Amino acid sequence: MTKNVTWHIINAKILDVFNLKFDETELWIDNAKIIYRGHRSDLQALHTYDAQGQYIVPGLIDAHVHIESSLLAPSEFGKLVIPHGITRIFADPHEIASVSGVSGIQYMLEEARQSPLHIHYMLPSSVPATSFEHAGATLHADALKPFYSVPEVNGLAEVMDFPAVFNEDNDMHQKIMDAQAAGKHVDGHASGLSREQLAIYRKYGIDTDHESENATQALERLNSGFSVFVREGTVERDEVAILPAINVANQSHFSFATDDKTANDIQHEGSIDFSVKLAIKNCMAPAMAFTIGSYNAAQAQHLQNIGALTDGFVADLVIINQLDDFTVKKTMINGEWYVEPATQVTPIANQLLNFTLTASDIELPIDPKKPAHVINIMPHHITTQHTIENVPSDNGYFMPNDAYAKIVVAERYHNLGHGIGIIKGFNLTSGAIASTIAHDSHNIIIAGTNDSDIILAADTLREIGGGQVVVNNGKITTLPLAIGGLMSDQPFQDTILTNNKLQQAFSDISDIKYDPFLTLSFMALPVIPSLKITDQGLFDFNSFSFIQVQD
Repeated sequence: MTKNVTWHIINAKILDVFNLKFDETELWIDNAKIIYRGHRSDLQALHTYDAQGQYIVPGLIDAHVHIESSLLAPSEFGKLVIPHGITRIFADPHEIASVSGVSGIQYMLEEARQSPLHIHYMLPSSVPATSFEHAGATLHADALKPFYSVPEVNGLAEVMDFPAVFNEDNDMHQKIMDAQAAGKHVDGHASGLSREQLAIYRKYGIDTDHESENATQALERLNSGFSVFVREGTVERDEVAILPAINVANQSHFSFATDDKTANDIQHEGSIDFSVKLAIKNCMAPAMAFTIGSYNAAQAQHLQNIGALTDGFVADLVIINQLDDFTVKKTMINGEWYVEPATQVTPIANQLLNFTLTASDIELPIDPKKPAHVINIMPHHITTQHTIENVPSDNGYFMPNDAYAKIVVAERYHNLGHGIGIIKGFNLTSGAIASTIAHDSHNIIIAGTNDSDIILAADTLREIGGGQVVVNNGKITTLPLAIGGLMSDQPFQDTILTNNKLQQAFSDISDIKYDPFLTLSFMALPVIPSLKITDQGLFDFNSFSFIQVQD
């Protein structure tokens, strides 16, 4: 008896993720599922697709990403990444939750439903990132628990507050237990943790990590029982350093993740497709690279029947011409060929910026006879170096130059004050840059060479309701971000064009080649080594305490 199905794909070289090889075979697809891989005489398809010898790989999966870092709403993010062969992502809405709490999570869930992209959410584990942070919201376990009944919710996102886990903080452990009781799992965030500290995370069932910066760290996590997400984003360029750790024997424990990547970078170089191409360029077998970019991520995130092209798996697939090029010819999601949908970004009630900052507030007294603590940017990393150096001063006050800039973080929700420090690595010759994206609490963050431009940048952020700003001797260039000061309410093409103008304005005051705004945003994240700054001042990760600019 003949059975009717929707699609029959013929004349294709199809990836076998279980044996890491390509086979010349066929696929039979009915609705959202692959019914059979191989030849069948008892099946009849309504439609036939002749691949004409092209390669077919599973839809690519981003194992860990913050949609907000693209500066796009979820529906626009889908339009941007699907043409790159991305069919599924695991997103942590930590950023909008830090601004708007539960309503921010609900916004991301609802806005994403316009897109055919499979968007799984991992609930933010640490809002705020630490107990002493001043964010726009505080999310306890009881606020998160109801979300586990939502189909798109896959677990608890990157647990980054190691002291809370180690000290068995009641609320943190309740979050972990609630996720596990709901049949979900828990992602880790193990930046700067020792082998012994990794064991603490594993003790409580935390089983993934994306903070490895090199092969040694990746293998240490692998030996601790973690699935390792190989990160290649806009700032965090870790993949090439990690690749030597991956071999045929252990590859199943590695996946690719972007974590934080701007829309500009996704458009020009790609998302997980870029990670795959980078692995192949560095001599990884294509079958392994595509498997790490698809099936392995689904397994790490505890999803079954996802990421492979065989019987019973969801029909997410990508057709490409060449393995070493990976230009997407056609993408299928849930058994349907992708056509860009007509969508409209859902607005969100914007929160007014509530802060006060004047020139006298940001004066920084300096004793010229004593060295100062300085934040040193590490290009393409979110970690920093903590140095103690002699810095320029004039009449007892810090005087920025093209090596040292002033950095200011102002609490934006309740006008609770500001912190001031010194940063090295932006190479600013004049002006200032400012943003309402400041991980993870997303307060106002500004780096500049003079107080008047710093204050002008702050005032401009208030006027536009949040976003990113470049000020150069009074000339202002802006990228408004109407959704919580984090995401644009415009189409992704328009957002990219505006961002290009902003980057060009920055290039007039600095010669650095890495993204200045995403780099700036991580200078406020105290759970990442080594020296950072919050609205309460300089924070030393190693001592896990606030310090003065000068001892």
